[in-house]
Amino acid sequence: MAQVERDTTGRGQRSYRLELVGFRAGSERPDILVQAVDRKDKVLYSDKVKPDGAFTITADVLKKAHQVIIGARDDNDNNNVALAANSSARFRASEFRALTVDGTIALAEGVWSRFLFNWNCVSGSVRVCRRRRWWFDKIIAAAAAPVVDLPLSSGPVFRARADPLRAQVLERLQPSIGDLLLWPYRCRTVCLGTVEVYRRRCCCWPIVVDDWRIPDLIRDLEIIVERLPKLPPPKFPPPPPPPLDPLTTPFFKGGALNELALNAAHDLNVLRSLPSDQAAQYISSRLYLLRRLCTCGPAIKVATGSIQPDGSFNICWREPLWLLQPNCHDEYAYVVKQTIGGTTTTIYDGLTAGAWYHAGDDPVLTSYNANAFDCIETGPGDGTAYVYLDLIGDTESHALTTPDSNGWNSVAAPGPASGLLFPVPTSAGHLRNLGGSIELTFNFSEGMKDPAIGAYYYRVSISKADASGNPVGSRYYYGAGLHPAGDGLAWQKAVITGTGVDIVPETLGPVSTPTENYLYRIPFDSDADWTGSVRYHARIYTLNTDLNVPDETDIASAASNHLVTLEVFNAAGERLRPLGVPASGAPGVEVAKPFKFRRWFQPGGSVGDDTVEVPYAALTHLFCWDNRRPVADITRLVENGVASDEECQFLTGPGSSTFGIEYRAYVPDERFQRRHRIAWTRGLNGSAANGGIGSLPTPLSPTNAGKPPALPVNSGTNTFEQMLTRINPDMSTTVLTRCAFAVTLTTWSKTTDGEDFDYPHDLETAAFALQIE
Repeated sequence: MAQVERDTTGRGQRSYRLELVGFRAGSERPDILVQAVDRKDKVLYSDKVKPDGAFTITADVLKKAHQVIIGARDDNDNNNVALAANSSARFRASEFRALTVDGTIALAEGVWSRFLFNWNCVSGSVRVCRRRRWWFDKIIAAAAAPVVDLPLSSGPVFRARADPLRAQVLERLQPSIGDLLLWPYRCRTVCLGTVEVYRRRCCCWPIVVDDWRIPDLIRDLEIIVERLPKLPPPKFPPPPPPPLDPLTTPFFKGGALNELALNAAHDLNVLRSLPSDQAAQYISSRLYLLRRLCTCGPAIKVATGSIQPDGSFNICWREPLWLLQPNCHDEYAYVVKQTIGGTTTTIYDGLTAGAWYHAGDDPVLTSYNANAFDCIETGPGDGTAYVYLDLIGDTESHALTTPDSNGWNSVAAPGPASGLLFPVPTSAGHLRNLGGSIELTFNFSEGMKDPAIGAYYYRVSISKADASGNPVGSRYYYGAGLHPAGDGLAWQKAVITGTGVDIVPETLGPVSTPTENYLYRIPFDSDADWTGSVRYHARIYTLNTDLNVPDETDIASAASNHLVTLEVFNAAGERLRPLGVPASGAPGVEVAKPFKFRRWFQPGGSVGDDTVEVPYAALTHLFCWDNRRPVADITRLVENGVASDEECQFLTGPGSSTFGIEYRAYVPDERFQRRHRIAWTRGLNGSAANGGIGSLPTPLSPTNAGKPPALPVNSGTNTFEQMLTRINPDMSTTVLTRCAFAVTLTTWSKTTDGEDFDYPHDLETAAFALQIE
């Protein structure tokens, strides 16, 4: 036992010893402080407990102090005790000396064991996904559309969902939420910013049959669904996109996707229809629903860390050991912030989005905030030098069915599917033609910057292709004023300042050298931390008069193929070609350098496995674009096979009488008709639920119908009785004697720019009335 010094002055320093009862030699010893504090917890004196338990404190301090605290050292403040109740022991100063025996104060194992601090860590990564406005609109429509079909009070699910007419109406070429979340897109790594870590403690008990929490969950979902944006019932023509800022809707909270709100309407519908045992299984398979059955404490901020250059974060902190009760666990949510021009912006808020994870989950935090800035990767820095076409809009270039190159500016003879996107059917479509303004993004590896190669500029040109894949006619250059908005190109870069990060533009071109025009500087990854939504290298405006072939007036010709060629130059404007390939023969100086042009031909993205060498002096792809619109034209209404073009038509007859239309539905190049369909709506507020919406058969879809010079064609028919039958709330039916109707013909084409995967359409509506005599 330590020798105790006697203080004869009452003011001097005295030595004490701390005995940890039950402590075993070789075990981890807590890092302990002893502090004397006044009534406001102001520290009057502090001393670290030595490994042998010795510490000192003065008699004067004990006279002035209110309490003596013995506890673990605060990991955030090494000069203070962690004042949490579980990490310290408090004694009245007036009683402290009386508690000691020969200068020793003993602490029971149940007290000092709480002083042991434990390392807690979380990890993950951060990215930003820049979706186009159409995608947000589709997400909102897909998530909110079921709302109009669901009664928001407890009761049986509306059985009209199984009605075939309803199924026909709800199938409107609209992608599902799952399709949209997997839609072709490219996300970027976020490599600057801070991550705040929040923790809550939750206790979850297993779900049992007839669990009382399931009805509570259904009521919670009803409340969520009631607050979702309301869209009009499905009608023809389809309603315009809702005028909503997507990031202010419940589906996106703090720049993050809110999984609960996104699926609330669908989950509510399913849970209402399932027996209790299946409902329990459904909830258990969806973590965002299962969490709603747990009891959770408040969210507490426990740590902050930085995002690393590769977009990952690894954040650790020390705190006392916690003993969790059975069926209880810790969950973590994250808030990601970036400072731009001195202003701190939250780009991802997992707290408001309800995105909770376990410590070992290693989540990918995905921000949809348009203000988030990211870092760009343009190839490995291992010295490998190559160039390939990376993206067409948001579409990876392997989805382009381009023939193999057979020259620096030509390809092999194209087939019927050449130049189209998506040779394998996906949620984005199948064999779609290009049109509009097409953004092209290339991957220039960092090795291209090596002085032995010296790539500095690139140039993109367009020429029409003949049936053999050879260029014909004039060659047009990006940078020569083909786009009505101009061909100037600037990327944004993040510049670190004393107050955070500023985003500034960097002009890439077009520029000219003494020998070449329409050049653009290659924005290598190492040149800057590139950010912003402009990440393409060229924007081809296919509607330009010189490129829009065939034009809108020509409905007889097939779509035209075009060749898009990429050339690479050094800083002096000399064309660079790969070693060992034939010279292009194009005007200007051309030098051979050790790099390769490559073509991405299958999913994956590995340069060695998924791209193939293009052994020519430039990189050429074949594109098929066609900007001609689809046509929908109702020429006459048809009763019992007899057609009429009267302006006002009141059709009468027995219930077995038939109704149809005579119509034209086509796109100039039949390959690019997605489909056509004919739908009718009865009276005011006709809906699939009451039998007020239906469709006429279109056996010719998706082929052209009535394209001139061919005559219009007749649709399939419905009977008057079918169209005038109302479905009552109790599922009985009533046949109306008469009512007004509208019939709509819609034709969809496949045209896309690689970003917007919706299908352009044309429609026409006609009004009439039916009466059963």
